[in-house]
Amino acid sequence: MKARTKIFLFLLLCIICGTTALPLKAQSFDIKAFSDTTKYGWKNYLDRNAYRQDLKQRQDLLQIYEMEAQPLNTNILKSAIIPGWGQFSTKESTKGTVILGTEIVLAGTSFYFLDRALSKYKLYKQATQVDEIEKYYKDAQVPYQYSFILMGAAGIIWAYNIFDVIQSTQDYNVRLWEEIVERSKSGPVYITPTGIEVRF
Repeated sequence: MKARTKIFLFLLLCIICGTTALPLKAQSFDIKAFSDTTKYGWKNYLDRNAYRQDLKQRQDLLQIYEMEAQPLNTNILKSAIIPGWGQFSTKESTKGTVILGTEIVLAGTSFYFLDRALSKYKLYKQATQVDEIEKYYKDAQVPYQYSFILMGAAGIIWAYNIFDVIQSTQDYNVRLWEEIVERSKSGPVYITPTGIEVRF
């Protein structure tokens, strides 16, 4: 064995033996500190029961919230596939319509200019005279540049769409939680994950 290997094994053995030789100290459990209900603000059994009921009600509300909330990743994926779809999911249809319409107009116009540029480029490739070659080449450049500018604008709108759907989803979920809490306070009839509950 090499010297390095022997030193490494010796140190490893010392560490293993040293840790097992150390006395294990367990923390003592103070039952009085644990069961002291005054640290939670509970003065009697009724306070504890009221807290327990409030906690149960909040857990029920949280289950309802989890069933109705919009998942952020799903909305990002929706908006990445079709711009504005995530905004439609978060009940912001005006924003979704504007984003989708703008994206369609920009992409359609970009493809239109690209088609014009390619048709002029085809004429440029077929031309045999120097004047025609220069003319068709210049005629192909302008729509080609417009096409790329419009496609870049469509890309910017698409990126804004992704950013906006993150904000929209978070705002929707905050509004949803507030609405669920308001619904629970509105009357003696409560909707819980297990069904409808009537309290008197």
